[in-house]
Parts: sequence; C-alpha cells; structure tokens
Amino acid sequence: MYQRRRKWTSALDPSTHSESGWENTFTIEEEDAVDVRFRLSGYGWKQNAGVENQVVLEKGSYKIYYRENGASDWIFLARVEADRAGTDETNVYKKVGMATGVLSPGKYDIKIVADRASIFTAWGGALEGITSGGKFWSDLQVRVQRFKISEGGDDLTVTEDVGIQLV
Repeated sequence: MYQRRRKWTSALDPSTHSESGWENTFTIEEEDAVDVRFRLSGYGWKQNAGVENQVVLEKGSYKIYYRENGASDWIFLARVEADRAGTDETNVYKKVGMATGVLSPGKYDIKIVADRASIFTAWGGALEGITSGGKFWSDLQVRVQRFKISEGGDDLTVTEDVGIQLV
C-alpha cells in the first residue's frame, strides 16, 4: 500500500525535454512520482490575424501520452481541447489544466501533441496561441510517493511479569 502527499509540489525542471514541430516531450525528474499535472497553452484558428476578440469556431486540441522512463510504447492518456478566454481578452484562448491521475510510483516521460495545429496552418489565416517548435506546457507539478507501509511483519510475543502483594 502506498501513501502519497496531499499537496502538489513544483517539479524539478526537466533536463530531458524537446520541442519539435507540434510535439513536446519531457521527463519527470522525481523518481517516485505518482501524480503529475501541468497547464497547456490554449490555441485556435481564425481567418484574419488582425481581428481581436473574435469568436473562433475552430478550437485547438492536444493528445497527451505517457510512459515509464525507458519504455518503448506510449500510453494514450487524454485528448484536451482549448477553452475560450473571456470576450474582453485579446488572446482568444486561455490555458487548460491537465493531470495524469494516480500512477504507480516511478519516473515518467510525457508527450504532448498539438494534433490540430498542422491542419490549421494548412488552412492559412492565423494560428493563435502556439507556434511550431514552441513549448506548449507550463507550471509542472507532482505528487510523490511519501513512504511505503509494510503489509507484513515479524511475529511479536509479549511477556509480562505480574507480582501480587497482599495487604
């Protein structure tokens, strides 16, 4: 049985990371991570780059994958869509939170794919919020394994000396 911290802590900056095209990958540096969360930059497409506060019909999305560090196969975790910012914001899209949920304690690689970005750039117009080769995530936090509770133990024998005194 494992117990985990109740509070999120800022993760160490990943020393292994890459931003290539519409894909970001990074490694969680904490050896005993059981939960990982981060923010994703919002993005979307609009016909005219000069128009601000436009209601854009085409929202961007990400596909998130993970694997234990050193494993070969990626495991699909989630597809996340960008959210619309307020109507008075110049940037149409806001950041979206993402969490892996509880995992077995270990060191993990995370892959983020901006799956609609290449489609949007082929349309012309303007892709707002991210750029090819850029970093799509921020605010990396983890929960780590606190300690392991042993489920077994040595047999315990209690011997007690009792003395009776008559008065």
